[in-house]
Amino acid sequence: MTTPEPRSETVLLRRTWPQRIVILACVGVIGAAIAASFFLSDFYEGVADIGRVQFSGDLLQTDTAPTAPVNFLIVGLDSAIGLDPDDPAAVGRQYDARGTHNADSISILRVDPVGGQAWAISIPRDLVVPIPCARTPDLRINAASLVGGGPCLVEAVSDALFIEINHYVQLDFLAFRDVVDELDGVPIWFPYPARDPGTGLYVVEPGCHILDGAQALNLVRARRYQEFRDGEWVTVGNADLGRIQRQQSFVVAAIERAISRGARNPTSLSALINAAADSVVLDQGLTPAELVQLAEAFTGFTSESLTTFSPAVIDIVRDGSWVGLELIEPLDSEMFQLLRGVADAIPRADVIFTVAGTDESTVVDDAELLRQLGFSASRERLLSSSESYSVIVYPTGQQRHAELLARYVVPTPAIVENPVAAEMTLVLGSDHREVSFFYPVGEAETLGAIAAFGDVAIPELDNVTSAPASTTSNPPSPTTSLAPGSTTVPPAAAVMPGLAPEGESCS
Repeated sequence: MTTPEPRSETVLLRRTWPQRIVILACVGVIGAAIAASFFLSDFYEGVADIGRVQFSGDLLQTDTAPTAPVNFLIVGLDSAIGLDPDDPAAVGRQYDARGTHNADSISILRVDPVGGQAWAISIPRDLVVPIPCARTPDLRINAASLVGGGPCLVEAVSDALFIEINHYVQLDFLAFRDVVDELDGVPIWFPYPARDPGTGLYVVEPGCHILDGAQALNLVRARRYQEFRDGEWVTVGNADLGRIQRQQSFVVAAIERAISRGARNPTSLSALINAAADSVVLDQGLTPAELVQLAEAFTGFTSESLTTFSPAVIDIVRDGSWVGLELIEPLDSEMFQLLRGVADAIPRADVIFTVAGTDESTVVDDAELLRQLGFSASRERLLSSSESYSVIVYPTGQQRHAELLARYVVPTPAIVENPVAAEMTLVLGSDHREVSFFYPVGEAETLGAIAAFGDVAIPELDNVTSAPASTTSNPPSPTTSLAPGSTTVPPAAAVMPGLAPEGESCS
């Protein structure tokens, strides 16, 4: 096996403000920086030094109640302004005379001050959507900020995804690097030697590496990421989507680093604020008072309080040329509904049911997958016979519970009320294929499929017997599908650089 030759590395990460709340928002990478400015005492002075973008009309819905969830659009600009001209991140860059730039990373962060939870969706920068402020039909969404700055990008995101944006946060390369350096770097575990010819990332040895601001920027910007495996360099992850996964992994590590470095301490927070102030821009409606309220609500925030998503997309190829990415994630899927504030009001843990069917291994494995999704699959039971299609039998008053469960069963099952039933039962039919682990079927599509069944008879469940305990301690792991044309190692073999695996230390 040939050992990769060392070469000078400069890893440029985007920007992160690990604080508690918006820090995680980060656009995969860039979110960690501003959150720092959301904390106590010296915070007011730090916020006063942060630039502002003026939004007109109703592009931003800033009039929200103090306890209401809030959506931040967090944008990392492809801008190296402020860096040394010889810096690898600045070489060869030319800028629009108006001072606008492409968006290098885009994410929506929703924070719930009451529940202390946060959700972040990373939007692929190559997603092709209508750009209302442009005079052309469809463009890649990252061009919206080049065409018309923050207001144009907010309008494009809102129109494409039907999600209301409350506040805008913008960062560039310099801000990201300064915040990472203020944290004395972010520890990242690399499973293999790694490199990216485009950004200058070069990691000679696997294991724990504390990345400074320049190295971190190289990692989060990497779109041709390669790992040295079995004597050769192998491309891992496909451009934009692979980069989003690495960015989200980096954000988690940055949050952990910020907390360990005292991000909950006013003095430490003040230093993070000052590091980010020169290169961070906020909307004019994001007041110091609102930031303080958010900070107080997230005093116990950890990386485990953040849930990250990335929508499903496919390549667009026209006349043999790659154009960009097309969204295939249903617009009424759970990840988008969460950010609209209209996601299922019923917690999955409150959906209690028995899984029944004729095939023992399917019953046991699917019950375990549903438990991993947060449902309360209390028992597994075997039937001597079942219908050709799956049926959910629910007690009176639990129709919405049954409809929520039905979104995760493929193909969609029928549902039927049994007034004398004490508990819900999912009866797997002979046509049952799988549990939809990552992307549940859209609510509208599910209700339509249920309605198509018409009146359904209550299955005979008297012949139900308890299923033996699972014969496998490790149920099969679900897999995700990759966009066509991607060149990547299989998901089972991929290990993202980020937090150290169990049993290893990286700090």
